[in-house]
Amino acid sequence: MASISQSFLAYFQKKNLQIILLGCLSGIPLGLLIDPLNYWLAEAGIEKSTIGLFSLILIVYTIKAVWAPLVDRLSLPILNGFGQRRSWLIFSQIVTGCFVISLGLIEPNSNILFFAYIAVFISIFSATQDICVDALRIELVQKKELGEASSVYVIGYRIGAVLISQVIGLYLAEIFGFQITYIFLGVFFISFSFVTFYFLHEPERQVKPMLSPFTNFSKWLKDSFLDPYFDLFLRYKNHLIILLLVMFTYRLSDIFLGPMAMPFYQHLGFTASEVATYTNLYGLSMTIVGGLFGGLLIHRFGIASMLVAGSILAPLTNLFFLLLFNVGKDLSFLVLTITADNFTQGFVVVVVISLLSSVVSKTYTATQYAGLFLLGTLPSRLISSSSGFIVDSYGFGEFFVICALCGIPAIIFTTLLVNSSFKLSLKD
Repeated sequence: MASISQSFLAYFQKKNLQIILLGCLSGIPLGLLIDPLNYWLAEAGIEKSTIGLFSLILIVYTIKAVWAPLVDRLSLPILNGFGQRRSWLIFSQIVTGCFVISLGLIEPNSNILFFAYIAVFISIFSATQDICVDALRIELVQKKELGEASSVYVIGYRIGAVLISQVIGLYLAEIFGFQITYIFLGVFFISFSFVTFYFLHEPERQVKPMLSPFTNFSKWLKDSFLDPYFDLFLRYKNHLIILLLVMFTYRLSDIFLGPMAMPFYQHLGFTASEVATYTNLYGLSMTIVGGLFGGLLIHRFGIASMLVAGSILAPLTNLFFLLLFNVGKDLSFLVLTITADNFTQGFVVVVVISLLSSVVSKTYTATQYAGLFLLGTLPSRLISSSSGFIVDSYGFGEFFVICALCGIPAIIFTTLLVNSSFKLSLKD
């Protein structure tokens, strides 16, 4: 069993530094589609109902499993000389960056429909980049290193999405305007992609011979879309149901609370600058600390025990919001709540990513990871859409209690999973 110091030094391996750069690149486009885009639309005078509809664009990231088999099994002409993973990666990054630049060339209120189409294309090709990065993050490391790899990926992702896109992006927009900001960040994204690509090598993995959809479509369809999930069933058929139940429920309490966090802060009377400072900047630092801590403990004690710990921590930290609700507007209690919530988020996300990474086959990495990610997030996302109705009906106090109770099924299913024979496959 590795010591904590050995686990910490593992973060500085070359492949982990590559993964943190890939995570950063994954986060930048997503970040540009959230806070900066919503602020830009509001500033342009777009109706609130229209701005709300733009959030549907993010569903693309959840359903990326639909085309993940293409990334796994379809060779790109010309670029395929770089390798299956690297060719799809650089293709998706260049196209994503070009669409970000294109978004900066449009005034939202001049043609909002065309503006929306460009944003959708950003999400599609950015999600394609995520498929490649998820596969690379798993294939570049050994199974025993998945904890550190997941941890540095989360850190990179948060840096890209929060620090570069949302914090620096909003600062730049205040000085130069949103159009110039998006053009600049699009060029930056493409340049950053080329630099990272230069230092990245194609991972070694078991690759099945590529099939062409034009020669035998039915065989290609089975090979690309059905075989990856059949492989999962064959390997985990005795534990597949409990594994899926863990994925359905593991982050439910956290995701259910998420949409109501900002309305809650506003309800208590915290200003926009206070929320930005403590939830974005300070919250980012605590997420990074939680992610690092999670990676260290996984490396030291294994995924199974940390899986149970995370299932308990997530609903418990939701109760800090109940504490803040009872105290009222108080910056010290806000800091306490953000510390607990973001630290736990970083820890739990690393644990979830490590679990998913440990069960996928390196033959079908991209497809299986995207499929499991879909199953693990879509039900919770759909359920969380009702959170506002709960608050309107019962108030924030009862809502936070309900959020914590939503974590009980995850504790039960996780305990059953790690106490079954499946726990052996969670070890290196």
